Amino acid sequence: MLPRNSLPALSRLPSVGRLSSAKIIKFVLTIVVIFNIIFITTQLFDGSKSSRKKKPFVSKITLPKFSSSNKNSNANTLKPAPNHKQGFHQGLGGASLDDIPKIIEVKNADISFQNKLQPESKQLYSVSDKPYNELDDDEKILYKLNQVTKNKDKYWLGHTELTDYEIKINVKDFLPENWIDKPVLFYDPRFTLSLYLSEIRNQYLTQNSEGLPENNNGKIVLPFAWSDWVDLTMLNQELVKPENKRKTCEYMKATHHIPTKIRDYCINNVDISGKELDEMKLPSTDYVPGFAVKKSPTNKASNEVRMLEGKSHLLTYAANPLAIVFLSRDGVYETKIDQKQRIVEGKLFENYLNRNNITRDQDEPIILNPVKEFYLLRKQIKPIVLDVVEDEYGLFAKSKDTFSPSTSREISLPQSAFDYQQDEIDAQIKHYENRLQMLHDLTTNELKFNQQAIDQVRLDRSDKLYYDGLKFANKYALKKEPTHFRMARLNFGNEENDHDAGWHYEWRFFNGALRYLKSGWTEEELLIREKVLLDRILRNWFKFASVKGLVSWIAHGPLLSWYWDGLLFPFDEDIDIQMPAKELARFCKSYNQTLVVEDISEGFGKYFIECSSFIHHRGKSYKENHIDARFIDIDTGSYIDITGLGVSDEPVPERYTELIEQNELEGKAKQVYNCRFPHFYSHDEISPLRYTMLGGVPVYVPNQIETILQQEYAKGLSSYNYDGFFFVDALNLWIHYSKLEFLFPKKEIYKNSNSKNNNNNNNNKKKQKQKQKQKQKQKQNQLQHLNVPRFTELVQNITQAQVVELLEKHEDILLEYYLTKNATDLHKLELTHMFNLTNGKETKMADVKGMKPSEEISQDEEYHKLTSRFKFQVPFRRSLFNYEMIDRPRHHHD
Repeated sequence: MLPRNSLPALSRLPSVGRLSSAKIIKFVLTIVVIFNIIFITTQLFDGSKSSRKKKPFVSKITLPKFSSSNKNSNANTLKPAPNHKQGFHQGLGGASLDDIPKIIEVKNADISFQNKLQPESKQLYSVSDKPYNELDDDEKILYKLNQVTKNKDKYWLGHTELTDYEIKINVKDFLPENWIDKPVLFYDPRFTLSLYLSEIRNQYLTQNSEGLPENNNGKIVLPFAWSDWVDLTMLNQELVKPENKRKTCEYMKATHHIPTKIRDYCINNVDISGKELDEMKLPSTDYVPGFAVKKSPTNKASNEVRMLEGKSHLLTYAANPLAIVFLSRDGVYETKIDQKQRIVEGKLFENYLNRNNITRDQDEPIILNPVKEFYLLRKQIKPIVLDVVEDEYGLFAKSKDTFSPSTSREISLPQSAFDYQQDEIDAQIKHYENRLQMLHDLTTNELKFNQQAIDQVRLDRSDKLYYDGLKFANKYALKKEPTHFRMARLNFGNEENDHDAGWHYEWRFFNGALRYLKSGWTEEELLIREKVLLDRILRNWFKFASVKGLVSWIAHGPLLSWYWDGLLFPFDEDIDIQMPAKELARFCKSYNQTLVVEDISEGFGKYFIECSSFIHHRGKSYKENHIDARFIDIDTGSYIDITGLGVSDEPVPERYTELIEQNELEGKAKQVYNCRFPHFYSHDEISPLRYTMLGGVPVYVPNQIETILQQEYAKGLSSYNYDGFFFVDALNLWIHYSKLEFLFPKKEIYKNSNSKNNNNNNNNKKKQKQKQKQKQKQKQNQLQHLNVPRFTELVQNITQAQVVELLEKHEDILLEYYLTKNATDLHKLELTHMFNLTNGKETKMADVKGMKPSEEISQDEEYHKLTSRFKFQVPFRRSLFNYEMIDRPRHHHD
């Protein structure tokens, strides 16, 4: 302490004494008054804004109690979410990407619980033990195929069993109290699926000790948030920023090719009210990435902005599914979805800890394994199997080994399945209105109250959704319908995207254009990704349709691709499915807004079912409502288009005039049906449906395949080339010409070989960074000079020696041949029963002489014995999640 005389002698200075006694006191009082005014004003301001800032999670979470002995000065203090006006975050969450929990990958060799449903490795072909160069060409081909089977590390794409499915996590990273004021998002499907499958099993066992899910149907209920099921972590780049630094709606609009007509499609954080936060089920605007997207803006935008818009919508305004269906080999497991709630906000994780006797303060990482959880679920709980009464067409039964091998697996569709018209719409509306009136009377008149009657007439959420759709569609004439489905429309014809207009992606789930050359990916890797998702989405639709007894068949491009080799075209980007109009209505009534999860033993695919509001209209669509429903891959936004065929008032093509006149003379209903595009088909062209295989997946095809394809694709059954791809009979594959040209003399296959050679020389001088784009330009340039007729002739006559050269030079073709050989061989055998193949299985596709009569096919017992062998084969491709997030990064080479 300083001596008294060392302190400033203010009182001794002239006039300072008076200042200290009067002016200073006045000055201090003034400051105090001003401070209080500011404080009171701030409190009033915050109070008026309280509707915008909801209470933080602290009020909703029961925190563990600590004794005084556990308290220490280093303990973190739980803090409520700060006011977003301050522009920063504090508390346990922080504002850093480092706050996102890290998972610990478990090596496949160290996985604690191995997949007991893994497919067996392929059997080796019998090959002489001579040195490779002494083998004949046929044996060399088989030797190469055996090498793929033996060498899993080198040929990893040829081995599609599920891998890398076990992870480790730190318990404390996922406790609810550690997510207070932490707006960042965590995503890993192995985490989500492990917890959901465990919870479902526990609820089944708790409610029904016998493990019979049919007695519990509808009683399994779980919370849901899209951020646990879709990778929205792209938004973390914004969520960690101060709010005033985050992207806004204006950032999105800047890339739109024209201003959107939907002015309120996007709302900035600063304009979000408390009511809107309630709708989003978010605690504060800290949890909004700067912009909240209510609906599709419908115009074009950049690849990045389209992704941001879709992900923001899923985080904020998107409605939850009504239910989740988990596919298995023997049936399904189902759960209803209730409130919106992230895993880290609710009790799923803590329930899992309690069931497994794991303490909240455990330091050692714990194992999560969705394959193990799925195995335990299947072992302890019987799946839901379709009832015989519900299997109207016997589709589910025909997919099982319950019939004699010579029994037909065809499905004959009654004409009534396509007769879905206004009288039936009106009858359904009246039926629902009567139920609602009865429900009103039962619940408002105590003399009529009857709980059993209430349970019988009440509408569940699917009923209500379907009823609302009936009424909504009934309000609109065909030309006045608003558009239902919205795609991720993209700006194209630029450096970023040269051709993809975005028509093949659902806007909410868009995760980047399939063929967009993004950083860190090669063109070959993008093509593999596309094959993966198309094969998987086809597989899971028909698995779902099979276990639910839903009748559908492949159409358009997939039907044409089936004809050629029983596979999907490598150049097609979508899949088309058709259904009878009444079956479409039944499907949508039961499963609209349902999330379908792939058989966990095969992968982690997730697919969302959405039906148009206008499935009850069968006339031509004038507002882009040609598609009735979609089966959407929520990891990419790619989808299967589902269209219904039914009777309508649309004028039919002339080729059906005679049939229509005959129907009228006989007093029969019109036997010509259309989708809403419209494409037209007669009943005999469709029925009976035939059981077949596409890409290793049991599917159905219409009756008169040749007639239908000739109407839709004039040269589709005869043309050996499309967009640079050529069909190679020797391999039963479509292969791009650029991988075949080395087999032939350049002077024979190019109209201007000098021009072609010059392009090569120039391209060889390009820098490595521009390699991919130069490749594309080179291919386009070369294709213009390709002598297509001569090249086709050479391709049709490829020898076994040339096949060996091809497999030796191009590993991707070797892998494709390895994966598809059994399926394409089986398809060629099938064609001998359905079409006139002059040389049996050895007939080239150019020499097929047309389709056999329908009656002859239906009466062919050998054909039915063959189709009895059609079962789901091992998936042709890796799981999409594994390929994108694990395999490709692991094996990527620039």
